[in-house]
Amino acid sequence: MTSPIPEGRPDGMPGGGRPEQDLVELVRDACQADPGLPALIFEDGVSISRARLWAEIESFAGYLSSRIEPGDRVAVMMPNRAEFMVTWLAVAACRGILVALNPAARSHDAGHVLRDSAARIAVVDGAHAALFAELQPACPGLAEIIVAADSEPGGLSAYAGPGVPGRPAEARGDLTNIFYTSGTTGPPKGCAVGHDYWLRFADLMAELFSITAADRMICCLQFFYNDPPWMLLLALRAGTSMVAMRRFSVSRYWRVVRDLDVTVLFGIASTASLLLKAPASDDDLRHKVRLSIQVGIPAPLHQDLVARWGVPWVEAYGLTETGVIVSTPVGQAERMIGSGSIGVPCPGADVRILNPDGTEAADGQPGEIVVRAPGLMRGYLNKPAETAETFRGGWLHTGDLGRRDAAGYLYFAGRIKDVIRRAGENVAAAEVETVLRSHPAVLEVAAVPVPDDLLGEEVKVHVLLGDGQGPESLPPAELIAFSAGRLARYKVPRYVEYRTEDFERTPSMRVKKENLDRSAHPGRVWDRSAELNW
Repeated sequence: MTSPIPEGRPDGMPGGGRPEQDLVELVRDACQADPGLPALIFEDGVSISRARLWAEIESFAGYLSSRIEPGDRVAVMMPNRAEFMVTWLAVAACRGILVALNPAARSHDAGHVLRDSAARIAVVDGAHAALFAELQPACPGLAEIIVAADSEPGGLSAYAGPGVPGRPAEARGDLTNIFYTSGTTGPPKGCAVGHDYWLRFADLMAELFSITAADRMICCLQFFYNDPPWMLLLALRAGTSMVAMRRFSVSRYWRVVRDLDVTVLFGIASTASLLLKAPASDDDLRHKVRLSIQVGIPAPLHQDLVARWGVPWVEAYGLTETGVIVSTPVGQAERMIGSGSIGVPCPGADVRILNPDGTEAADGQPGEIVVRAPGLMRGYLNKPAETAETFRGGWLHTGDLGRRDAAGYLYFAGRIKDVIRRAGENVAAAEVETVLRSHPAVLEVAAVPVPDDLLGEEVKVHVLLGDGQGPESLPPAELIAFSAGRLARYKVPRYVEYRTEDFERTPSMRVKKENLDRSAHPGRVWDRSAELNW
C-alpha cells in the first residue's frame, strides 16, 4: 500500500513536496553525531541518550518492517514515555503513518479513530491493553496489539528486528502522521501531515527563537499532541536535549524548569493562565529561562506574566493543519505586551484576512484567516469534501476570524463557528472568554449561545473557578459586573452556570463545546435579566 495523499486537496497547493532530508534521516544523523548527549530528559530523572534512542528505533523498526507496508497506519496510545517517540520514528522509518490517540480516550472515541484510520497495528502501554483487546473484534483491520513493558526506554525491546529498512528517495514525500482534531464543534477528522511538515516546523522554530545547543525547551504537553514531536526534532537538530514532563502540573512546573536548567518555555491554550493563578513565590525569578512562547496569551494577563517571571512572553498562532504560521518577533516582545496581537506571518508564509466573498478585508476589519505556505497538512483522511472545503482558491481556510492592523500585525478574533449572534451583533466567544478568564478567581470559561425568541441568541458562560472554589466565593452578579466594565454591553453574558470539574478538551487544549448545555435551566443557571435591573 502506498502512502496516499487524502482525496480532495487541489493540485498545486504548497506543502506536498519532498524535503532534502526526512525526519528519520535527521534523527539518525543527530544521534550518530553526538551519541552520548541526552535526547530526552524526563522530570523524574529518566534520561535517554541519543545512542540509546536510535538503537531502540532501529530495533523496533526492524520488527515492524515485516508487518507493515508503506502507508499502513499504526495507532499508539500511551502516556508521556520514551517508547511513544520510539514508536513514531520506527513507524516513519518503515514508511508507515502514526495515529496518536489521547490516553484519556475510551471505547467510543478510541474505536472511532481505530476504525476510521484502519490501523493495522496498535502500540499501547499496559494500562490500555484491555481497552484495545475489547475494541479489536470491531476493528477488522487491526491485526496486532503490541504492549510495551514498564521498563523505560526498553519497553519495546521484546519486539526486535534487524534494523531500519532501506529508504528510497521517494520516502521523503510520505505521510508520517494522522492527528484527529475536532476543533470545538465538529466530529474528529484525521489531519494528515508528512516529512515536510515536521522539517519546516523544526527549522522555523529554531530560526524564529534562536534555539541553540545552549538552550533547553520544556515540553509540558501530552505526547499525542502535534507539538512534542517537533520539539524533539528541534532539540536533536540544535544539539541539545528535550525536557519532558510526564504531564502538565502547575505545582511541579517551575521545579522542573529550575532543576533541569530549562531556558525556553512553550505552552498552549490555558497553560499560561493556570501558571499565573498559582500562588506567587519568592522563587519566581530564580530560573534560567530567557523566553516563553505561548499559543494564546490572554491580553489582560500579559503584563502580569512578564512581571512575575521576568522574561518576554511572545505569542504564536497556528493549527494542527498548519503548524506555527504567525508569531511575534522576539525583538518586538516588549512593545506588544497586552496588545492582543498574535504577531506577523512567519518566514515563507503568506497570511491574509478575507471577507466572505473572497476579497481581502480592509485593515482593522474582521475576516477569515487564510494561509499559503510549504509544509501544510495534505488533507483530511477519508474526507474529500472537507479537504476541498478547507483548501479553496489556493488557500488553506483556517475557520478562524482575525484582523490586521495598519502595521501588518494580526489579531485572533475567535472561530467563525464560535460566534454568538445577539440582536444582530456578532459576539466572538473567544473575546468574552478572554475577559472572564482574566478574573483572578476564574480558572476556565466557555461561552456558548442560548436560543432567545426576542434577540435570536443570548450569551451563556460555563465557569470553572480555581482552587476548588464554589459560587459563594464569586457570586454571578460580581462576575457580570467584572465583565461589564470590560466588554460592550451587548457582549456581557446573560446566563452563568458554574461547574465543579474541568472541561472536556480537544487535542489542542481547547474546550470541547459540543456537549455543553445551551439552556437557561432555572435553578441551575443564573439569569442576569432576572436578578439585575438591565
